[in-house]
Amino acid sequence: MIKIIPVALFFLSFFASLVSNAWLRILAKKNNFLIDRPDKYRKFHQAATPLTGGIGITFGIIFSGIFLFFFTNPSYVSEISSSNFLGNQQSELHAIKISEEEEILVKKIGEDSFSIVLPDGTKNIYEISDSNESVLISQENISDSLIISNFSIGLFLFTILLQFLMILDDLWGLKAITRLLIQSFCAGGLIFFSGIYIQSLGNLFGFGEIFLGLLGIPFTVFCIVGMVNAFNMIDGINGLCASLCLVCFVSIIYMINADSVPNLLPLILPVGAISGFLMYNLGILGNKRTVFLGDNGSNALGFMCAWILVYFSTIDSTNFAPVTALWLVAIPFIDAVNVMISRALKGIMPLRPGRDHIHHKLLDYGFSSDMIFSTLILLSGFFAFIGLSFNNNLLVSDYYSFYGFLLIWLCYYLLTRYIGKNV
Repeated sequence: MIKIIPVALFFLSFFASLVSNAWLRILAKKNNFLIDRPDKYRKFHQAATPLTGGIGITFGIIFSGIFLFFFTNPSYVSEISSSNFLGNQQSELHAIKISEEEEILVKKIGEDSFSIVLPDGTKNIYEISDSNESVLISQENISDSLIISNFSIGLFLFTILLQFLMILDDLWGLKAITRLLIQSFCAGGLIFFSGIYIQSLGNLFGFGEIFLGLLGIPFTVFCIVGMVNAFNMIDGINGLCASLCLVCFVSIIYMINADSVPNLLPLILPVGAISGFLMYNLGILGNKRTVFLGDNGSNALGFMCAWILVYFSTIDSTNFAPVTALWLVAIPFIDAVNVMISRALKGIMPLRPGRDHIHHKLLDYGFSSDMIFSTLILLSGFFAFIGLSFNNNLLVSDYYSFYGFLLIWLCYYLLTRYIGKNV
């Protein structure tokens, strides 16, 4: 496998997104297709703007992904199997520590077979013989290999499906219940396809680990749909939604170290592609070249972020506590929950568009869009730092992290309530 430098991979996806967004923007303008027009109520941009940013990000990811898999001649390990579907024989991964710094990964891959991944990256596959003895049937080194699994393929397919269906929302406007059904179908589809869902919440309250069992399936669908809508709701000023996703992805890459774990290299692709989109969305290439995410883009980014967090918080080998995910998406999560509770108490439909989000309140309070953007992104990065610090230092006692998050939530609520009263 050719050594792929993460920085090179970032710039590849960055320029792929840059070119894709330029081409799609011109195409949308020329054909008057997927254009967002100001309405002087919630949309205060000065000119009609293409909603093709999310599609441009996807094209950037796809192009750089094709380059990664076909033009660098990487070695990869395929773990795609119907046995990984929900309800079939699940491929459970167990991490067994053999020393303070080393562990082996044991995975059941069939009725009478299992694999063991050693610390040096050697993967041994064993089969149970008729005499109940373990027989080595294959051996390979996967330390420099990309792993293609049901989850990675399913995430790609269902993200594309969700984005395609949300283009219809950008074009004609779908009812809230229709959007929820589409989001739920895509979330449930990925659970069935990969068998990945939240099975444990960790030691959330300090009274022992909370296991969900099969209740984790509807809970995971609820969480995914909630986060998709949270990212969609926060997409109110230029760059905010995409940059919050960027904070989430960069935090995961930093925590798990993509430079030394080749299987994480694909996570760099959305980072580069989002950065390329922000060149247009933030007006860095000129205000006349602005492009918006659209509902298709915010839904797709929210779906990816939510599922990446679910994935890393459910596999044993990452030491990623489930509560840490809350810190990495703190701003959209807290804002969405506060807004929906506030609307429910007032008898307003929770998913109805409105001007009661944190960025709207700050705008009405007199802050500029640039100041709001910078403040919320810095806050998001600060929250991510706190969450990762809790995760690295108090992994076993993750209830400290949860109670710390509740404290931050209370402060956030009091601050937004104060701002709302003084607008």
